[in-house]
Amino acid sequence: MLGSFHQWDGVFAILGGTYCLLVAVGVLPRNPKDPEKQELWRRKYGLLLKVICPIVIGYGVLQVLGFFDLG
Repeated sequence: MLGSFHQWDGVFAILGGTYCLLVAVGVLPRNPKDPEKQELWRRKYGLLLKVICPIVIGYGVLQVLGFFDLG
């Protein structure tokens, strides 16, 4: 149960990927200091993050399940 280093890496990948995906779709931050700047950032990087983040989350799930355990 989450004893291996690779499994903890998977947990961090899931959490980080989820956070980045929420930023990319506009859920976070809830009250940005500069909404205009935030929207420009989303237009520039949002599509890329919407593609990459689910891949990172899936990779994290596979790490937690032990698919990449080399030891």
